[in-house]
Amino acid sequence: MSKIMIAFDVETTGKNPDTDQIIELSMCLYDAGREESYLQLFKPEIPISKGAEAVHGISMDDVASKPSFSEKADEVEAFLARAEVIVGYNVRFDIRCVEKEFERIGRKIDLISRLVVDPLRIWQSLEPRSLSDAYRRFVGKELENAHSAEADVQAAVDVLRGIRETFNLQESSWEDLALLTNPEKESWIGPSHQFIWSAGEVVFGFGKYNGRPILEVGQRDPDYLRWIQRADFPSHVKSLCKGAVSGLGEEDFNKRIVDHYGAMPEA
Repeated sequence: MSKIMIAFDVETTGKNPDTDQIIELSMCLYDAGREESYLQLFKPEIPISKGAEAVHGISMDDVASKPSFSEKADEVEAFLARAEVIVGYNVRFDIRCVEKEFERIGRKIDLISRLVVDPLRIWQSLEPRSLSDAYRRFVGKELENAHSAEADVQAAVDVLRGIRETFNLQESSWEDLALLTNPEKESWIGPSHQFIWSAGEVVFGFGKYNGRPILEVGQRDPDYLRWIQRADFPSHVKSLCKGAVSGLGEEDFNKRIVDHYGAMPEA
């Protein structure tokens, strides 16, 4: 017997479900050949980060006249209540965002107890990426003595050689390969990941405000930035937090960072 499936996806003000909010929700219900769609834009209580806007193209002007999530919570819940199966790509993020929206209005929605099907997780299960799996794919042999340190060292080199050949990376420099290994590192401000450039803004790269602009947090929660200055963080992280609560405007703040740490990466 077939089950009622709902596929859904959200767009948000940023990438942290705990602090960011849904600005667009798309759902489609599939029931024995019948389809029913739901699409809604929401006006958030916090600004859309420039980095998020660069991804989904939705601005604060686009949602200025839209209802809040709380105004549409009843119909969102009613639509999702019909689902026996929930489908989405990397759907853990979308589920968490919906859960947090209901938490903010003092309600709870139970999506995890349904059957959850995620094509990304299925793909990862069917194409595992252990060293033995990589060796089989990119070297074309079975790895003998796996988990022997000596064998694993040589296998890693052989796999890297195979990856460079498979993806035409033979001419890539070590710097190029390092950037592919950690693509966000180019956006780091200073020698660690705590703050990064994102669409011309300095944003958090960690913690409860991950993805939110530091100047916005400096206005909304300056005590958090002051706590970072007292805690065990690198000196450049403390310096950025100090600047964010000093009253500087964004242009002056960014200029000081560029003068000290170098130009922001090209978009």
